[in-house]
Formats: sequence, C-alpha cells, structure tokens
Amino acid sequence: MDLIYQYFLPYSGEMTNEHDWVELGVESAKQYANKIGVEYRFSDEATMNAPNQNLESCRIFLDPWFDKFDKVLLLDIDTLVNTEDNIFDQEVADIGMVQDGGPGSPKHLIDSLVSKVEKYGGIQFKKSTTFPNEKRYCNGGLQLWSKQGRLKARKLFGGLEEVYRYREATRLNEQPYLNLMLNLHDMEVTELSNEWNRMMYMWQGGKPDGKINHFLGNWKRRMKDFV
Repeated sequence: MDLIYQYFLPYSGEMTNEHDWVELGVESAKQYANKIGVEYRFSDEATMNAPNQNLESCRIFLDPWFDKFDKVLLLDIDTLVNTEDNIFDQEVADIGMVQDGGPGSPKHLIDSLVSKVEKYGGIQFKKSTTFPNEKRYCNGGLQLWSKQGRLKARKLFGGLEEVYRYREATRLNEQPYLNLMLNLHDMEVTELSNEWNRMMYMWQGGKPDGKINHFLGNWKRRMKDFV
C-alpha cells in the first residue's frame, strides 16, 4: 500500500485567493493518487513540534503513522502532476529524489548551502550520479521514500533533538537538512529523472514540460494557467 502525502502550514480556515495555488496543488495530487490507485493524505496541522513549518516535513520518517505504507511520496503543494505514469513503479533504495543542479540551476546558492551544511556536519557530500561534476544536492519538493528508508532515517538521524540542533546552528530549512542527513548517514539515494520534479530552470521554452512540474516563488500564481 502506497501513499501521496502533502502538507501546508501555517493555515487556518478556508482557502483564500492568496493561497488558491495551494488548492490547485492539492487537487492535482488527489486526482493523480486516484488515477494510479494509491492513498492520499493532506495535513494542515503541525503535529511534530518542529522548529518551523518547513521542518514539519520530517514527520514523514519520524511519525510511526506512516509505517503502514510501503512507499510514501512527499510532494510539495506548489506542484502540478501532468502524467498518468505511476511514480511508485520507480525502483528506489532508501529514497528517490531529483538532483537540484545542471544547466541553468542556481549554482552559487546551491554551493553556498552545501558548503554551510558540510561544515556543520564535518563531512563532504557525495558526487551526483546525474551530474558527476557536481556534489549531490537533491530537491526536497519530491521525496519518494521506501519503508526501509523511513525506518533507517528514524533510527539514524537523531530525531527532533537533532532537527532543533541543526536549526539553531544553521538557521536553514528542510532541504539542506535532508541532504545533510542523507550524506552523513550514507543513505542510499536514487537520483530520479528530473521529469518527476521539473523546476522552472529546467523547462524547455519556459513552459512546464515534466511529469510533475514544480512552481517556485511568484510562479505559484501562474499554476492556474497550466492546470
């Protein structure tokens, strides 16, 4: 049994026009879950007492509620699914993610983040298999976890105590944290094709052309144009 999981914080009351892109992202993922025959769950509640809303994503490996599922896809709200292909057919070891790099990527920002968390963790990141000249730094907007991977992360990552220690020391959010932990504990990361998490700098001709398209920043307001 597999699951697609999304969350959005802070949030109260009904969706407003300011957050209409959230509703679009939720509906897209729900429709996709129905098409491929997996369960779907959306949360608007902070359940893990994480340091901030972004690090609430750690729930996916910290919360035993997810143990009933084989694979779990954590999918950012600012995404639209444009395929009926089943992502759960992708073979992953501990976790499957997309390398946040390559042509057009914000290389200076990525290198700065990697350098900061490498220093914090006292390690050197592994090389990417997608772009062998780059260090592996995967985008947290799509995380395809195996059950094995989630249980290993719960055992090895140090729980919320380490999440708070990391946040206090770095002031960074979930994506650098996850990449740090995956490297620090030698987790088996499967680099998926970027068609599964196609960000704006990857789009050909400036139009979303992936199986799952990721709208960042002000582009979230454009999601309605591509539904």
